[in-house]
Parts: sequence; C-alpha cells; structure tokens
Amino acid sequence: MISQQALMNDALSPHTPSPLPANADETVTGTDIVYLADLQPQPVEWLWQHRLAAGTLAMLSGEPGSGKTWVALAIAAALTRGRDPFTGEKLKPATVLYASAEHAAAQVIQPRFAGLHGDPARLVILRRAGSARSMSSPDSALHDLPNALENALQKTQAHLVILDPWDGLLGPEVDLDRASQARPLLDRLGRLAELHRCCILLIRHLAKPTVGRPVHRGRASMECSAALRTEFLVGSSPDAPGQTALLHVKSNLGPLAPPLDYRIGEAGNFHWTGLSNLTAEDLLAARPTGAGLPKRKFVAQWLRDCLQPGSQTQGSIEIAAERDGVCIATLRRAKFDIGVRSSKDGKSGAWWWTLPPPED
Repeated sequence: MISQQALMNDALSPHTPSPLPANADETVTGTDIVYLADLQPQPVEWLWQHRLAAGTLAMLSGEPGSGKTWVALAIAAALTRGRDPFTGEKLKPATVLYASAEHAAAQVIQPRFAGLHGDPARLVILRRAGSARSMSSPDSALHDLPNALENALQKTQAHLVILDPWDGLLGPEVDLDRASQARPLLDRLGRLAELHRCCILLIRHLAKPTVGRPVHRGRASMECSAALRTEFLVGSSPDAPGQTALLHVKSNLGPLAPPLDYRIGEAGNFHWTGLSNLTAEDLLAARPTGAGLPKRKFVAQWLRDCLQPGSQTQGSIEIAAERDGVCIATLRRAKFDIGVRSSKDGKSGAWWWTLPPPED
C-alpha cells in the first residue's frame, strides 16, 4: 500500500511525471504540455515602443476620412528609415509589407510614401495571392490571405505587415460576421505574426457610433477582442473636426502610450503636431446629423471629408455612406455639386473618386 507521505511527496514534485496507462498511445494524442517553471521569460520586442510589438496582432480603427491610411504610412515610412515614428529616435530599419484593397500603389501609396520620406526599398507591396485564380483575376482581393502572407513573409522577412483595410482583402466567400470563419482566420494571422516575429496591423473602418469600445464597432468584433494585443483609434472631435489624433486604447503588453495629434494638410502632407488631449469618448461621440444644413449640402461636406485624405474607390465610399446613413442617391448628386472627378483603373478595374484641385 502506498503511504500517505509518498502521495504528498508526489503532489509537491511538479517535475515528476505521473505514470501513463498502458494504452496511453490510444487514448491521448497531440497533447503538448510544459511546466511554467521550464519556460524562459521572453521580453517584448517593440517595433514602436509601447505601441507595436513583434509577434502580435494590432488594429487601427477609424471612421472613413479620418486619415487611417496616412497614419499607417507615416508609421511605415519612419520604421523603414530606422526612426521612431513620433520622436525620431534612432531604431533598426524595418521592412514593411503593405497590402491595400482601396488604394492604387502607383497613384496613392507611392506619392504619399515619398512625401513621408520613407525608404521605398523597404516597402513591399502585396498585390495578389500567388494562386492561378487570383493572378488571372483583375480583382486585387487576396482570396487566401494567410497563405499569401506566409509566402510573402518568407520572401521579405518583413517586420511590419499592414492590411488596409483587412476585411477588404478577403475573398467574397469569407464571412467575418460568422464566428466559425472569423476566429480561425484571426488565429492563423496571430500564428503567422508569432512565427515570423512581425507585427500585423489590421486597418478597419468603424461602423456607425454605438455604445461601447471601438473594437465592438466592426466586423468580427468579439473575435478581434480576443486576438488583438494592441488597438488604436484615429479621428477627431465633433466640436473641432480639424483636430485629429491617434489614441492607444488597448494594450495587453504594457501601459498605454500617450495620444498624439496629427495634421493632414490641403497639399496632401502629413505631420505629427505633438501630444493630444483628446479622449476615445471625444473621437467616438456622435457627429451632428446635418447641423441644420440642407441634406444635400451636408452630404457634400461628408464626401469632402471622406476624400480629403486622397482618392477612394466608389465601392468603398458607398459602403462608408451606408454605414453613416448617407443616401446613395443624394451622395451622387453631391458628387456633381462639388465637382468630384471619377476615373477607371483599367478596363475592368474600380472607379476612383477624387476631389478637384483647389484652383477648381
């Protein structure tokens, strides 16, 4: 008979494995365990101190026209030059992998990145997945996003991946409103980030204002809550639309970084202007629905704000309009009112809307 003292010794010896049953191979498969005492502490590897870390998923959310792409490119440009995006402190230069579902690389990304003084030799554009289906299609959607990223990361060893917006890069067969599809996708992206020691930054359009955290104002909201390690919010106060800021609203890795003000000039130039006093409540406050203006004039201003950061596809504008409660018919009339120009990207490409030059 086993003594009581022997049982107590076993209980107090965590490194002593318990005897396995004779048929263990038949009853237990694929189990991976490790004692906490055997793990080595792993410090956080920051790409941008307290904001973006290697091996993690992050998200940058904002309403249409808030400057999400500008902010993402400003971060990318600084990191490719080996500089802290805000302070300019010297860092190790990083390679950035960028994929966009809304912005043409030659027309939008390249000139913006040049104006931000980024290193073009370290910015890699991911345009299509490497399958025969996607390469033969004019649609730039990445029909198998994780596999496309896996292939690109093996080739580039990128430190930062920007998906702008991430849901627009998925094929039509992916339904992010279904947890059974969203959760495995986010898990795969998280494993890719960890395996390649990179940060994957997901850009997301916010839906109409609702009560709660910003992560809950978009598709796959609950799944994102669990998968993200850091989350950012960009936007402006309804009382001061010209005052825009980047806010750090979630971190599982350390303290929240201070909010930063930024400005996007009429000439299409971006610059940080200092620390901000805006809060998430300011940025998420409901905008006045017209502020007494006639509906068509209000929609015209909405369209100006949407296009102010740069050209947008007609599809993305109409999606944003529906989210913000803007009538599509009124939107098209307002487009004519303010002289928005539209051009087609190739024979079967998307229509792009652009504000007229200031002199017009």
